[in-house]
Amino acid sequence: MKQNYINKLRHTLQLHFGWNKSRMNFLTFFVPTIIMLATVKLNRIALFMKSNVKSESNYKTLQRFFKNFSMDYEEYSRFVLTLLSGREQYYLVIDRTNWKFGRSDINILMLGVIYKNYCLPLYWELLAKGGSSSTEERKAILGKAIKLLGKERILGLLGDREFIGVYWFKYLLEQEIEFHIRVPRQIKKGSTLEKNRKTIDYLFRHCKENVKMDYPKPVTILGFKLYVSAMKSSKDHCIVVSSKSNLNSLEKYQNRWTIENMFGAFKTRGFNFEVTHMTKLERIKKLIVLISIAYVWCILIGIWISGSIKIRIMKHGRKEKSVFRCGFDYLTVFIRKLLYSNVYNALEFNDVTKILSCT
Repeated sequence: MKQNYINKLRHTLQLHFGWNKSRMNFLTFFVPTIIMLATVKLNRIALFMKSNVKSESNYKTLQRFFKNFSMDYEEYSRFVLTLLSGREQYYLVIDRTNWKFGRSDINILMLGVIYKNYCLPLYWELLAKGGSSSTEERKAILGKAIKLLGKERILGLLGDREFIGVYWFKYLLEQEIEFHIRVPRQIKKGSTLEKNRKTIDYLFRHCKENVKMDYPKPVTILGFKLYVSAMKSSKDHCIVVSSKSNLNSLEKYQNRWTIENMFGAFKTRGFNFEVTHMTKLERIKKLIVLISIAYVWCILIGIWISGSIKIRIMKHGRKEKSVFRCGFDYLTVFIRKLLYSNVYNALEFNDVTKILSCT
């Protein structure tokens, strides 16, 4: 990649990250490389570093970055904040993804913000255990988002069946954070003092398959008066509880899938995050910052492309390519041209880097 292009990209990233020159050079190299290679494996990335240095030495340089660099994670969150209009409100979505590498549990609690119908990573924590997150872990990550955005800019919180509990609901209600969270059909309604309590799916026993139903009055669940909506299929019920109203609550809850799509982009549909051999949690947390920057860039480019080129709709009703995939593929070709072409369109380069500047 020509030095003047490297300098321009580094300058764009410096608008958001106050790292020293050597760290900024690393960031400017690492983010395009994981897009081009579609992997976060350090031994593969090392092959594309300094050509006059052995790949083993480059690999050690990569390792030292993740071992020694003290990263300010709020810089990344403030980078995402520059995308969000100061007057608009946004939904947050919470979820968890995990896998095992050998005997090590890689367990990530993630909080994202929904921007133009796409989930952007905002805060995350690596859980030093397998299994579900605790109320305190959820409170810690949501508290950071409240501090960053302010309560008045949070439309609500979306979550799956893992994210229920008496103390968790109590915290959300105290913080006046509206929520739309799916609950298991076996959860019981009414006060614990009642005898022979029914499960919540009893409310929808007369509901036809694939027909949405909003229960007309609040229901006591886990000791709180909540609003309930449901839709049942031949396989399961989708039952969502809401704190303020169940108006369009199922439609709002459906936006939770944006974080599943984001995890897919992090993994097999994009950066192949799961192939990392890292097991130390702090190093993985740093790696997520770098993947997140690359992912946000892909999303912004995909939105830019879809604004000018109509993406074909397939027979099943979905787009031929996701917005992420459009951006990811475009940047892959774009970066390869910068590496291997003698001639390149400088105006296009300026457009692509300007998008990353979020201005």
